[in-house]
Amino acid sequence: MKASGKIWIFTGILIVFNILFFWVKPEEKILTIVSDALPVICAIVSILGIAWAVKSLHGFDQTKLAWIMLLTGIVLFMSAEAIYGYLEVILNVDVNEVFPTMADYFWMAGYIPIFTGLVMLVYGYKKSGFSFGAIKSYIVGISCFVLITALIIYKLLIPIVQDPETEILAKFVYLYYPIADLFIIIPAMILAYLTNLFGKGMISRPWRYIAVGFLCMTTFDIIYSYLSWNDMYGPGNPIDIFANLSYLLIGLGGLFQKELIESV
Repeated sequence: MKASGKIWIFTGILIVFNILFFWVKPEEKILTIVSDALPVICAIVSILGIAWAVKSLHGFDQTKLAWIMLLTGIVLFMSAEAIYGYLEVILNVDVNEVFPTMADYFWMAGYIPIFTGLVMLVYGYKKSGFSFGAIKSYIVGISCFVLITALIIYKLLIPIVQDPETEILAKFVYLYYPIADLFIIIPAMILAYLTNLFGKGMISRPWRYIAVGFLCMTTFDIIYSYLSWNDMYGPGNPIDIFANLSYLLIGLGGLFQKELIESV
């Protein structure tokens, strides 16, 4: 069985376990340990998937550098997950009370190489001379993006900015996550669309998974920012499934990219 098939099985088992675990709700200490361990495990799977994609790229060109940037970002995310777990499980820190934590700075730093890598891949595609698709597709996509962004700004960002009880640094971090995610979604969706122009085969599969992975991450961060700001987020929250799934899907995208390169 290919590595991607094994990860698919692992993903299915892990998501079912997530749902059952959050439904059963064990005692708080176990809930905290498992809730903090799962995203670290999923992030490691993501790192392995992207690392295999990087390794399969021969030589050193813009494409390989872009994938290395993606790998760097996910490594920073995994570091953040590990630090978050260490604070909660080992040091018994209430992360909501000391927000933002050191973990948040690693998460924030991770967005920079990921966005850079995605933009480099879009630019490389543009330089290759392939079709950039139909204008109407971009109009529809931009329209949907603007509507969703306006809704997020109205329902989440403006209330956080206007909240007199939230400190400036905390406001900045609360706002950073959804805004950074929206910036990442743009090039990820463009890559998924562009590769889809070749057909729904192996060429487009990696970026379909990666785009959906970042979409899950965006969904998690938007809901997390709202819940955390309202002191409603804690261990075992069902929205963690989105974060775990995002890592696994991105890792699968890397594995499918590896298989695509090897087939060529």
